[in-house]
Amino acid sequence: MGLKNKLKVQMEAKRQLMIVSANKYGLTSSETIRYSQELDQLMNVYRQVAQSGEDHTVSVNDVSCMN
Repeated sequence: MGLKNKLKVQMEAKRQLMIVSANKYGLTSSETIRYSQELDQLMNVYRQVAQSGEDHTVSVNDVSCMN
């Protein structure tokens, strides 16, 4: 599985966590905001990968929020 596919999976998982958190704790809870920010980071990395056309041009630090 390439980096773009891994990022898609991670983005979807993070989005689900954000939705669950928002439903449970509200949109402005610190947990929901953290998930939203992590999702934003993943989306930015995905855009970098998609624009470059090559999975290996993104640094390891850029995908640190994937865990």
